[in-house]
Amino acid sequence: MLVFTAFLLLIPYFGAPSAEAVESIVSKASDNVVDVMAQNTPIRLKRDTEFRGCGLNPTPIVGRNYTARSCVEHMEHGASQCGYYVIHNKQESYVVFCDINTEIGFAYTLIESFALKRNAFFASKSLAVNWPINENSPNWNMYRLSHSRMSLLRDRSTYWRATCNFPFVGIDYQDYVRARITDVDPIKETLSATCKKVEYINLRGDLGLQTTVAFWNQNEYHMHTDSSLKLCAFGPNAGAVSSEDNWGYYGTINPKFRCTATADSTTQYWLGDYIRGNVSRQQNGY
Repeated sequence: MLVFTAFLLLIPYFGAPSAEAVESIVSKASDNVVDVMAQNTPIRLKRDTEFRGCGLNPTPIVGRNYTARSCVEHMEHGASQCGYYVIHNKQESYVVFCDINTEIGFAYTLIESFALKRNAFFASKSLAVNWPINENSPNWNMYRLSHSRMSLLRDRSTYWRATCNFPFVGIDYQDYVRARITDVDPIKETLSATCKKVEYINLRGDLGLQTTVAFWNQNEYHMHTDSSLKLCAFGPNAGAVSSEDNWGYYGTINPKFRCTATADSTTQYWLGDYIRGNVSRQQNGY
């Protein structure tokens, strides 16, 4: 426990600026970093050298004449590129990574990403508990929003999705799962081998549409499924190894699954919605 605590202290952490404090993303500091100005203090974000997922090296963008409470609201205001954006709610403003152009008409906010070699910090933490890591510095290797931030984004989202190696693969709908929050809610629900409906799942090429999948998401288990078990309509997956975990927990891994192919492979969770063309949705008062 002492070693774990000491390690966490080494993780960069920046206090969340207020809505008034976030001025703009002002400049590209170099080819590898960008600066976000908050109370005249730069928060430095590493840029990705490859970004096939969005078809470009993500560019930092921020709304100049409006505030947005999610990535989809940035898209509704005309944003069309993946990148780092500032979003606002009643309590605070902060930087997130938005995927705006890999799925036509949809925008997703990254809520968690971690490399397999960092799995020990995520494996036992369900998405329904508070476990923020580097939440003010979006990155692919070790990042998670607080539960309060996730909950606010959830309230403005219709879908969640899980992806593998997004910075290098993007969205080709392999090793990918998407569901409506009304069908399965990873931010609020406790799940234990619970059959839940998903709209789309592709696991190592095995495809399911409008099917049910067994999920775990509880105190000792990060949100995941086990593709070796036949508990619901989808599974067991061809080529699965015994007790194979997918999109989290990773007690047993399969190198043929993208998220666990190597120690540097990454897993992402996102919350998102489709564009409705109405930028004045204030029903929740955020």
